[in-house]
Amino acid sequence: MSDLGRRAVVIGGGITGLSAAFEFHRAGWTVDVYEASNRWGGKILTSPVGDQPEAPVVDAGPDAVLMRADAGRELVDQLGLTDEMTHPIAPKPAYLFLDGRLHVLPSGTVLGVPVDPAALDHTNLISDAGKERAAGDLTMPPTDLTEDVTIGTLCRERLGDELTDRLIDPLVGGINASNIDRLSLQAAAPLLAQAMTEHGSLIRGLGKMYPHIGAALGGDRGDRTDNAGDRRAERPPVFFSLERGVGRLIEALVDALPANGLHLGHPIDALAGIPDPSTVDAIVVATPARAAAALLGDVPAVVAHLVDFPYATVSQATVIIPGQPPLDAAGILFPRVGGTMLTASTWLSSKWPQYRFDDGALIRLTSGRYGDEHTANMSDDILAATLLDELNRAVPLVAEPSAVRIQRWPSALPHYEPGHLDRIAEVREGVLRRHPRIRLAGAVYDGIGIPACIAGGRQAARELLT
Repeated sequence: MSDLGRRAVVIGGGITGLSAAFEFHRAGWTVDVYEASNRWGGKILTSPVGDQPEAPVVDAGPDAVLMRADAGRELVDQLGLTDEMTHPIAPKPAYLFLDGRLHVLPSGTVLGVPVDPAALDHTNLISDAGKERAAGDLTMPPTDLTEDVTIGTLCRERLGDELTDRLIDPLVGGINASNIDRLSLQAAAPLLAQAMTEHGSLIRGLGKMYPHIGAALGGDRGDRTDNAGDRRAERPPVFFSLERGVGRLIEALVDALPANGLHLGHPIDALAGIPDPSTVDAIVVATPARAAAALLGDVPAVVAHLVDFPYATVSQATVIIPGQPPLDAAGILFPRVGGTMLTASTWLSSKWPQYRFDDGALIRLTSGRYGDEHTANMSDDILAATLLDELNRAVPLVAEPSAVRIQRWPSALPHYEPGHLDRIAEVREGVLRRHPRIRLAGAVYDGIGIPACIAGGRQAARELLT
């Protein structure tokens, strides 16, 4: 059957919805995208830091795309942006700030789990007793993962509290702005579940799944003088960005779609509110969970699982510190056990070539974990002062900021409780039965991260196209 004259509607103009619209457009369908706010992009946003004419325009949402995920690279190529790709230039990926000092993130780990106990030999981040406890994972009987558990439950059982709190939680919990003792293993860390299920051990499993990491183990000493970053710099990049920031993806997607099908400031609060509904052949709902529940309130599973879906709120301060020496890493992680409100500081001017500064540092300070609304309720001035004070304990700051940008992200990241995947399967099945021409897409259903959202949006469109 010819696709000429067929029409799709996409509700939600973030990266997921625009990716779905792009897929429909490539197939020759007419597509209308309705976005309730006054801008495209959702959580992807670039904006100036400071009010001067020369103020740098910097990512205020995610600043990186995972390189090994095909969806992001494929879309960049199809949009003609491949020549604009950039990669991190910092010698080291990150430090962790604990016990009043900076520790180099040990090499030879995946999501904080060592691929071999030797990966921890040269770091002071974990005590000798903690290292011995983690190595017990290799001799313990396999853990039964028939039912979904939290990441913390599995990692504490296999590797002990110390390694879990000091390495796994700041990495996995930080990515999700959450607490791994409340996060679904299957939804938020399927790699760990796979390692355990297939190999009966996290360390042995990840070592087999990532043999090149084990082969590259070397002598990290766990302080700021080690040369681990030199070895890492020789490996293929893990992330990429674009010369004008990740927001360039949104700009290119909007440019690739017919202007007469793009509708900003046009909320769709009910399916009956879609213009010309009799001409619609397919609908992708790419909104936050609560908005999706309002649209599909006739589906019991949607009401049961999406109306009160939990999210983490994130608050950020991006600052320019004149005269600040560069950090020799992309940033610093602040583990939850350290008691700081600051969860991470991304040294953008050290991490990316497009943000490099000649005299000073461009730093983004991030706060907010699921269930913790302290910084969300602070005034802008107190938020910036608090986060700068905590950063100053890790790296002495040489001057007051010359520019500050505050960015609030209410309901920034979906929180996956154990059993999340089963609940989402129930939601999708319910929608399919009641509305066969509608698909749901987005981080709630497809996973956190730009590639996951791109893939989810395009897959939803492909299902409807076929």
